[in-house]
Amino acid sequence: MKTLICSLLGLSLMACAACAFADSSGTQTFGRYLVHYSALSTQLLNEQMAKQYSIERSPKRGLINLSVQKVAADETTSAVAATISGEATNLTGQKTPITIREIPDLYVSYIGLFDVVAPDTYTFALTIKPEGSDQILSLRFNKNFVAE
Repeated sequence: MKTLICSLLGLSLMACAACAFADSSGTQTFGRYLVHYSALSTQLLNEQMAKQYSIERSPKRGLINLSVQKVAADETTSAVAATISGEATNLTGQKTPITIREIPDLYVSYIGLFDVVAPDTYTFALTIKPEGSDQILSLRFNKNFVAE
């Protein structure tokens, strides 16, 4: 599973950075849909990959990585496009919108960028609507950001 998450952005955008933060990465099941997610500071991204995907590397910027898969009757999965929106809320209740965009690649994957003031813990609240479905998926997870 971690290998899949790490490969979502050009097989190396997150590389070991996302895999090293298991507390903020995982998979959530919503009936016949799987949502893979991870969060990290953009400062941890490789310079070349950050440039390729127009991502500012900064300890004040965070990144979430998402992909949505549909599970078929035979238990195989396939990536599906989705409409995703959300926000990050810190421990004092300050909310920051997450700008989410699709990453063109071999997989259908998305990244979201947001402001971070570390150290703090952020709760992510995302609304995901898979293409071709009326189902709305609500994903919530936390990530501790440390001062670098």
